[in-house]
Amino acid sequence: MPAAMRAAMGKAAVEAARAVGYVGAGTVEFIADGTGGLKDNAFYFMEMNTRLQVEHPVTEAITGLDLVELQFRVAAGEKLPFSQTDLEIDGHAVEARLYAEDPETGFLPSTGKLWALRLPDGSVRVDTGVEEGGEVTAFYDPMIAKIIAHAPTRLEALDALAAALGETMVAGPRTNTAFLKALCEAEGFRKGDFDTGFIDRNLQGLGAVEQPVDAMAVAAAAIDLAEAEANRIAERSWTPQVHNDPWATGDGFALAGTHEHSVDVAVAGTRHRAAIFDDGAERLHVEIPSLGYSGPVSTAGEGAEGLLVVPADDAVLVIRNGRQTEVKLYDPLDVDFDQLDVPEGGAVVKAPMHGKITALLVKTGDAVHKGQKLAAVEAMKMEHALIAPRDGVVAETFGAVGVQVSEGAKLIVIAEA
Repeated sequence: MPAAMRAAMGKAAVEAARAVGYVGAGTVEFIADGTGGLKDNAFYFMEMNTRLQVEHPVTEAITGLDLVELQFRVAAGEKLPFSQTDLEIDGHAVEARLYAEDPETGFLPSTGKLWALRLPDGSVRVDTGVEEGGEVTAFYDPMIAKIIAHAPTRLEALDALAAALGETMVAGPRTNTAFLKALCEAEGFRKGDFDTGFIDRNLQGLGAVEQPVDAMAVAAAAIDLAEAEANRIAERSWTPQVHNDPWATGDGFALAGTHEHSVDVAVAGTRHRAAIFDDGAERLHVEIPSLGYSGPVSTAGEGAEGLLVVPADDAVLVIRNGRQTEVKLYDPLDVDFDQLDVPEGGAVVKAPMHGKITALLVKTGDAVHKGQKLAAVEAMKMEHALIAPRDGVVAETFGAVGVQVSEGAKLIVIAEA
């Protein structure tokens, strides 16, 4: 920001506070018109927040001040121990807000247990109020942590933040980790050639659309599930438990050559067969024909290949490159009973997230058309409209306004007209 614009914007902020007699820490927000470059007469007032904003660590990083301490001191009646002219800016800082949300489904909030939480340390500042084993619920803001990088230049700060996000792994709720890293690395963003429409124009490049199944993540999960299944079989065996006992395994044992084991897994309800080959080295070879995957997967421990494999109830969560893949052992008896109740040619509308029904706009017998708004669910300060996937007639509705529903709960059944 040019010095003249910074001075003009600062003056406007101070005048806004004086106009209402405000004393204390606060934030005045403006929006700038970047057409033709940033100018001191081309910015507009948006709002004032009579508190510190979530971005306050950026200011603290470049000024060396503790704004929270200063806020308390002013509230206690003390004067600030410096004047505006005493302040200096040291380098650049960038903050990423690590959220429990899914960029691949329109940034819908995501809830659930934090089965694993690996946050960077040392090179960046991390502010968080959650811990591994905790729960992300639908009742509060979905922010997991703030990650702040400070460096002499903006590009160096972005590089440091991208590296820190590469070390970040969260298993349980889906997060925007991969999206944030892609944004830090996006050419236009790095050049400063962006505006408020930058993300919408670059959803594909930022990974904020539905992505293909991560085959390597499935391969890693298949290994974990196969080992867990073999251990369960061993526990049920009458054979005395000895290390690598061939009689206590549930696969095709061979005295020599390559050891092969197959396991059927399910990803988003789709069945895949994984063949696992073990030649005794630290790497296993996995083939999943349905995903076109054939390659080695390291078993050397956590963090190998950028992977984090986390057992979670009846599934395995694999974090790779900031994305989470949930894999289960395939169960032919695991049926979506909601779909069984749907009339032929009909459709079922489910809650896309855990939240509260804020609107139910149709009743049994109503005719609906594709694209019509049927209901709304609210969670974490976001409201999501539920849209009719096809023309038809409402056969059933479930729940009522004000009721909390779980992600995937059946709300409306549409029958063919």
